[in-house]
Amino acid sequence: MKGCFMLSRRDTLKLIAASLGGLLLVRCAPLPFSPSNEAGATPRPASPAPADSSLPSRADVLVLGAGMAGLSSARELTRRGYIVIVLEARERIGGRTWTDASLGLPLDLGASWIHGTNGNPLTQLADEAGVKRVRTDYDNITRYASDGRELSAREDADLDEIFETLEELIAGWQEEFEDDVSLQSAIQAYLEAEDLPVETLRKAWYAVNTAIEHEYAADVSDLSLYWFDDADDYGGNDVIFPGGYGQLVSHLADGLDIRLGHVVRSVEAGASGVRIQTDRGQFEADKAVVAIPLGVLKGQDISFNPPLPAEKRRAMARMGFGVLNKVYLQFDEVFWEADAHLLGYVSERKGEWCEWLNLAPLVGAPVLLAFNAGRFGLEIESWSDEQVLASALSVLRRIYGPDVPQPRGWLVTRWGRDPFARGSYSSLMPGASPDDYDTMAAPVGKTLFFAGEHTHKKHPATVHGALLSGLRAAREVDD
Repeated sequence: MKGCFMLSRRDTLKLIAASLGGLLLVRCAPLPFSPSNEAGATPRPASPAPADSSLPSRADVLVLGAGMAGLSSARELTRRGYIVIVLEARERIGGRTWTDASLGLPLDLGASWIHGTNGNPLTQLADEAGVKRVRTDYDNITRYASDGRELSAREDADLDEIFETLEELIAGWQEEFEDDVSLQSAIQAYLEAEDLPVETLRKAWYAVNTAIEHEYAADVSDLSLYWFDDADDYGGNDVIFPGGYGQLVSHLADGLDIRLGHVVRSVEAGASGVRIQTDRGQFEADKAVVAIPLGVLKGQDISFNPPLPAEKRRAMARMGFGVLNKVYLQFDEVFWEADAHLLGYVSERKGEWCEWLNLAPLVGAPVLLAFNAGRFGLEIESWSDEQVLASALSVLRRIYGPDVPQPRGWLVTRWGRDPFARGSYSSLMPGASPDDYDTMAAPVGKTLFFAGEHTHKKHPATVHGALLSGLRAAREVDD
């Protein structure tokens, strides 16, 4: 998740204005993830237990998934006195919150930020865990044209003005359009009617990509004009963890009974309780919390007996679940703007290597992090690491010259191909509405309860939304 990944409507508008206004060959193996290629993932606490027939297979509550939602739910249920077993398909905890240390420093492959620290439950959790945080300054950005030139002050101002106009138009369209359409169709119709110069169009799409598509992990063609930005937010700064998000994951998981490597195949629920079949055994409980990513639920890899209610299945089909992929490049030394927090690139084609986070001032390491979302984020999932590197380096060499070296290490994510995620986080497609989050959160009978960022109407697509959803599910179990 863009905690990797995720901002709110207020932050979107703020970023819209701003965005317009490692040779060791140590690398992350291509996804899909598997137990054999996750070496270097966040160290987990000693408490998660391996599959063992001598361990109990009965609990008061089974929690399916050891991501942020599942862990927060299991922790709260345990605090309330329930016997809880967490079943996790991976050989690690954390889900889409995953810190990898294979390059010699902790790098987050999924969620990166706390978005809005004021009143955010993640702030309290980080305080409890004693985890260091560093603020990201989105205004501290250097941007380049498609030919590699640094934008002049006037060009920067023009870019800001372009998207300030689009920002106002989007707000107007949300009030004026009689029917919901994709955000892209509305923007495209306007831009075509204006008959803008090519470079102006590139700047407009750059702003749309970095401020909207990267936030919602989806092309604007897959986002509802009416509802794409309908979410609440917390005030304050955005912060990252120099030591990795995994510190919070480990803190939440401490002392829990977590069974790793258990891929859930079926969920049977009835008046007498629930029976969960995994590929390594069967488990029973009075109740279960389903904290499985929306992408996996949409893929129908897990059978529910009886089937989930039709209303929930319809909501699931309406909701989007796109990708925001990361590419980390580790160099021996910094050859780019050492103090800039962000680097922007106005690409020839929308959404290709447009946004880079400079980790040098944030964690003190010569590492660049590139984001790619939506269409291009999915496209590069089929490329080899070597092809991804060649494409990324071609942009850096266009900006900084042909002497840009090969990275000494790199990490490439492919969240869409991850069988235990099938994407990054949820969004609302045309025809969906915020009520679909409530539908996904609704319990089924008195035995099945649901958690995950895709079940939190106020804070979807965020790590804090996932955490809050787990706490909500735990309360529902206890009611």
